[in-house]
Amino acid sequence: MPMLQRFQAAHSPPDQPGDAVASSGVSGDSPESRLTARIQELESELRELQHRAKNSLQLVISLLKLQAGRIRDPDARAAYEQTMVRIEALAILYRQLHESGAGTHVDLGRYISALCEAVREGTPGALSRVPVSVDSDPIQIGLYEAMPLGLIIAELVTNSLHHAFPEDGWIRVSVRQQAEDNRARLTVEDNGRALPAGFDATAEDGLMLAEALAGQLGDTLSTDSDAAGTTASVSFPL
Repeated sequence: MPMLQRFQAAHSPPDQPGDAVASSGVSGDSPESRLTARIQELESELRELQHRAKNSLQLVISLLKLQAGRIRDPDARAAYEQTMVRIEALAILYRQLHESGAGTHVDLGRYISALCEAVREGTPGALSRVPVSVDSDPIQIGLYEAMPLGLIIAELVTNSLHHAFPEDGWIRVSVRQQAEDNRARLTVEDNGRALPAGFDATAEDGLMLAEALAGQLGDTLSTDSDAAGTTASVSFPL
């Protein structure tokens, strides 16, 4: 190329306003663009991890179900069913996280509904027909609050389903935001027979786990039982 043409090419204005910045490499190398690219990369890695967690939990569930028919001992069967409920609570959570693409938050009402349905369907015998209703304020909850909360719900609903229910038995799960602080309260109630006198919650593995998980959420599990039924509640941060 002649010298004059090379000079004109080097000093002619770009066709588009952004061409000069792009050609100089300033935009792609700016701190803002590097930060944006890194955030997108981390979000992609998070989605991949959630997808792998979902698949891994589903694989564990499938493998456990293969062994179900070999369990004859009643105590072993009860432990197996309790374990399945806990794993299912986590599997549902990761599945909904993956489906929503919302990062680390889920629709709490949708999660609780799916969880309660799974717990009810996984309960053997006539107790699986006890209706479980869910009523939740519109709440988006983070993964690290949803995990212990989901396990608490699984334990409480399982405990309610194993009560001796009348023919018109029911279980109600509700979540309400508290106006006085940035927390909400979960309540699980049923109309089953009252807990026996002197009942020790710490003697029940499931309720003992629920107590420990309530502590992770910054509260204690409150339980009240009488002839009208049993009510358990716990608050959690939003």
